[in-house]
Amino acid sequence: MFVAIEPILASLAKVTTALSASLYPTANLFYPHIVDVKIALRAAMVSNSLIMRNMGTAMMEKFNKYWEEKNNVMVIATILDPRYKMRYIEWCFGKIFDGGQVQIEIGEVRGELDKLYAEFELKHREKKAAETKSSGSSFVTIDRSCSLPSASSEFQSYLSSTEANPSKSELLIYLDETNVSLSDKEFDLLTWWKVNSHRFPVVSRMAKKFLTIPATSVSSESTFSTGGRTLDDFRSSLSPSMVEALVCSSSWIRGAHDGSFTHVVCYSFTNCSSWSAGLCVIEV
Repeated sequence: MFVAIEPILASLAKVTTALSASLYPTANLFYPHIVDVKIALRAAMVSNSLIMRNMGTAMMEKFNKYWEEKNNVMVIATILDPRYKMRYIEWCFGKIFDGGQVQIEIGEVRGELDKLYAEFELKHREKKAAETKSSGSSFVTIDRSCSLPSASSEFQSYLSSTEANPSKSELLIYLDETNVSLSDKEFDLLTWWKVNSHRFPVVSRMAKKFLTIPATSVSSESTFSTGGRTLDDFRSSLSPSMVEALVCSSSWIRGAHDGSFTHVVCYSFTNCSSWSAGLCVIEV
């Protein structure tokens, strides 16, 4: 019996561990784990064991109360992870939807993605046009077009008219490229987008918007819990600098065990340029 239920328990354990993390719970982590749980439950529903079928059916009913409708924000965040892209969405929809519903769901996601890309591309063009106009007004240029053949001038006009409508959009180029290997344990999604932002200026802006959405509220709740453990009834008169020192020192000590010193949550009223109610995240 335990062997049969192991896939369900494993998927639940993985999603709990991933979404309960406080250092890196970005939105792209969310959907693949939810899909894993649903695939495990669907497998249980068609098991040879009557007990497994009954258990899988009961758990799926509970699961569908929360996750029957896909969350398009999290789906798009997954697409913006170069390890998954649209190929993963097409594969997993085939696993979790039946029959003709698969193509309907894929079409809905593609439509939403294209609409978002069009909006971001328009903003990008407007920004570039404003920058070009601003830089053009600050420099005196010498017109050398008179030395060019008249056909070259016509060709330049043709280029200008076709530049705005490239044969293949930036989004399609990103989706068509080979996926980053899922076996790469050192892969850092945010670093990847930072390095490739010059190649995909529009799609990287989309990634910046969607990947900053936290998968859960665990991180912020953990921050307030840390504050409650530091400032209690017996230590309510500590200065802001002392609270900051205690919280940061505690975070560094915990980070030393896994080699993680990237993000440290702290209370800072004096040393941070941006903060809200004294709460911020600093880089070390």
